[in-house]
Amino acid sequence: MGLRDGIPGHMRMSPHPYREAVPQVSSLRLLVLSEVDDWDFGRQIKSCGHEIVAWARPTWKRGPKCSGLCYAVRSTINAILCNSKPIRPIKPSFDAWGWLDKEKIPRVPCPNVNAPTFIDYVKSLHVDLIVVFFFPQILKADILQTPRLGVFNCHPSLLPRYGGPHPAFWMLKNGESVAGLTVHVMTEKIDAGAIVAQQELIIGESENAGQLTQRQHHAAAALLTGAVNAMAQGTLDPKPQNIAERTYFGKKKAADIVLDWNGSARQIANLWRALQPYEPLAASLNGTTIKIYDAQPHEGSPSGRAPGEIMAKQLGKLLVQTGNGYLEIRSYEIVPYHGWLNRLLQAFLLPVGSRFDRAPSAMGLASKAVS
Repeated sequence: MGLRDGIPGHMRMSPHPYREAVPQVSSLRLLVLSEVDDWDFGRQIKSCGHEIVAWARPTWKRGPKCSGLCYAVRSTINAILCNSKPIRPIKPSFDAWGWLDKEKIPRVPCPNVNAPTFIDYVKSLHVDLIVVFFFPQILKADILQTPRLGVFNCHPSLLPRYGGPHPAFWMLKNGESVAGLTVHVMTEKIDAGAIVAQQELIIGESENAGQLTQRQHHAAAALLTGAVNAMAQGTLDPKPQNIAERTYFGKKKAADIVLDWNGSARQIANLWRALQPYEPLAASLNGTTIKIYDAQPHEGSPSGRAPGEIMAKQLGKLLVQTGNGYLEIRSYEIVPYHGWLNRLLQAFLLPVGSRFDRAPSAMGLASKAVS
């Protein structure tokens, strides 16, 4: 079982223990609950003869499109005003929204999946199976019992490890080398149902959260399609999870993204990877916030400098001592400045020998959960 460079590995599937009670059919009617657009599950499942009767998410909203001229004007204004460039998102390779419209599949708003009105709507669809992937609501007993064959959830980790809402963040922060996916029977207890199929994903040494998540989306389409096919054929063998091996990580909080210069350069870089490309890693120097957009860890013998001390400096770059090794900061901003004004200030501020603050109190971090 494994996946390297995005190539699917072995998927664990075996005979269904109660297949006599599940009639073998060539086609299943599915309801999909997912907020993911860069995901070609619909296309793959249709090619296998199954039907998606509706696709639901809490809301269906898209940002306004910008033409080439609009983009050029906006970029020019941003440059003049020194507005920062947005963090580069991961370029999608599929448009589920567009595919749904092309196939004339209803896109259903679902502000409350457990509401009686939505459950009645699902009953009217006569679905065989509900498929869930990255859906931000907890399904309770009534909706779980509505489809004839139950509910499949695809969780982006190798359960029973890394249960919870943000496994990619935690796996990267913790320096894991292997991620994965798990299709399991959904139950009222979060991420605890019997395992239907699993697949490993090898994490690249410099891979960030956005890149890993995109690979998980693409791999999940094939894994879920195989699970649905096996369900249609009555050849599943769900295996109960080993609760003794279960680990669960909740939503990341402000305290979870604090940069600790006493940690190793690798640990700091792992935290940066876990946040990219969604947000920069924040540090503080004499109460001024520094946003780190690109960083590279380096091994090295002790220099005698204190953790957090700036060892060397070039235009737009810093080399900082850590508790073990050195962190090369290759792109950063001095808040609240951006663009050319930021680059101008970089030449005069943060001199060699200055030291980043050990405590992040001046960065305005709150104890609330970070979504």
